[in-house]
Formats: sequence, C-alpha cells, structure tokens
Amino acid sequence: MLIEWIEALVLGVVQGVTEFLPVSSDGHLLVTQQLFEWLTGSDRSGGENIFFDVMLHLGTTAAILYHYRGPVRLGIRSLIADDPDVGPDFRRPMVLRVLFLAFVATLPLVPFALIFKPWVDGLFQSRTAAPVGFLISAAVLALVSLKMRGPGDGGRGPSETTWVDALLIGSAQMLAPLPGVSRSGTTIVAALFLGLSRVWAVRFSLLIAVPAVAGAVANELKDAIQDPSKLNLTPERVAQTLAAMVLAGLVGYAAILWLIRVVRSGKLWYFSVYLVLLAVVVLGIVSASGGGSDFDASPNALDGPSRRLDAGTPASTGPVAPGGAVDRPDSPLP
Repeated sequence: MLIEWIEALVLGVVQGVTEFLPVSSDGHLLVTQQLFEWLTGSDRSGGENIFFDVMLHLGTTAAILYHYRGPVRLGIRSLIADDPDVGPDFRRPMVLRVLFLAFVATLPLVPFALIFKPWVDGLFQSRTAAPVGFLISAAVLALVSLKMRGPGDGGRGPSETTWVDALLIGSAQMLAPLPGVSRSGTTIVAALFLGLSRVWAVRFSLLIAVPAVAGAVANELKDAIQDPSKLNLTPERVAQTLAAMVLAGLVGYAAILWLIRVVRSGKLWYFSVYLVLLAVVVLGIVSASGGGSDFDASPNALDGPSRRLDAGTPASTGPVAPGGAVDRPDSPLP
C-alpha cells in the first residue's frame, strides 16, 4: 500500500534527523508511528515497531562509520602495524585505550537489556511514555546548558579519560532504550559534566553507539529468525525497511554535522525548549483522545473498539496492515 511506503520513508527521515540530535529518535519514531496508526486506524505490534526502529538505527550507524571513515581507517592501520607516521592520537596504544573505554561504556547495557527489555518493550505501547521521556531529556539538556555557558572547548581528551568516566557515561546510556530519552543527549551530557571536551564528548558518544546498535540488531535478527511470523516480514515490508534504512543513513550523515556545530556552540538549550513544547503538544493530544495506551478515537474505528495489537497478540477484529515501523539501542541506538 502507498500509505505504508509513505510511512516507512517518513520514519526514515525522522530517524535520520533525530538520531544524533539530543531529542530522542525513539520518542519521535514512536509518536510518528502512533500518528500513522491514528490516521489509518490499524495498529502494529510492539515487536514489529521495535524491529523496524532497530533496523533504522543500523542505517544511521552506517552514517557514523562513514563520517569517521578517516579515523577508523587510521585506527585499523595502527592496530595491524603500529605506524610511526600517524599522529599520536592514532598510535596503537591510544587506539587500544579508546577501544577499551568504549568496551567499558557498553558493559552497563548488558544487564539492562537482559533484565528490563520486556518492560521497555511494553512502554512502546504507551501513549504517554514518549512525552514523559521528552521532559526528562529537556531537563537534562537544560542543566548541561547552564554548565556550558561561555565559549571554548576546554576539557579532557581521550588520554585523560578514565575507565570510571567511561563506566559513568555508559550508565547514562542505559536510559537510551526508554521512549523519549535521548541516547546522544544523555551520553554527551554525562561526558560534559565529567569534564570531557565538547569535541571528544560528541565523538565518544557516537563511538559507543556502534556496539550498542550492533547488539540490538543482533538481538532483533535472532528474534526474527526464531519467529518470523511475529514480525510480519512480508517481501514488501522488507523492501520498505531497506529503503527507510538507506534514507535514514543519508539524512543522519547531515545530522551528525549539525550535532557537532550545536555542541561546539553550547546551544543545547534550544533543544530543551523544543522538547518541552513537543511534550506538551503530545500530552494534549493524548488527553483529548482519551489517554491510555491507545487512541480510542481512531478515524477508522469510530463506531467500534480501537484495533490495537499488544506485542505478539493477534488481532481479534478488523484488518491489520502488513509491516511495522521503528529507535533505540537495547541500542541503539539512539
């Protein structure tokens, strides 16, 4: 159906724009998905939406690797054969140090994903989870904006960053799977509060997104292989997912450049204001439509019960549009 292609491509653009900006791609994807569900009157399971979201994160992760292709190439070159011609930041000891810090920052996600994943998945059926998450992200950004007053990029770099710093930043990343809570926002804010430089805070945030998203993708692919019927992966839906992934990657590359400029300028409070306004609008719509975990006033279900699907539960009435739409790394991702 044309509307499904439009939804997939719109979600790809939304993911690309919001993945790296501190506004929560998960929350924006969830709100956009719920808007399309309200417009069409057909709901998808939480499992379908989460799978699609994670695949979109794979597209934006490719944008990270492409943007930092030069440093990645130098780092691999130094690991294979320590090249004295490269700069000190890309000598083997420094590359190994940065990889170790990224590993430490990823560790807190493992128990979180194992213990809280079912609960987090359930939040993606809620109409109020995303706006509440937006308000949390807004508060965090407002706090760090006060700390970032004034020009300059002073602070610690990779050589001064300790494993304790990495663990604390990784602990902040545990909030990323929650709808409306920005992974890039929480990790960059944590890094800045710990005294890391603005440039290194952005780079480290993007670096630790890669293993987080890779883990989420592996987990979702495992579920898809074990029970493909649960995700309703029709050939058309697979094509829509691939197209949305490519679009998310292209748009995400531009968003990375935007993020770097924003953090350097110290203007994160702009996004705090935006998130508060967005949360108020979404909560107002939810309140007007009856609240709860579904929109009972779906335009295609005005004379009957809303046709919402709980994750993994088949519909009892009404047709269900094939496919689904989809952030978050159990990211990853952001």
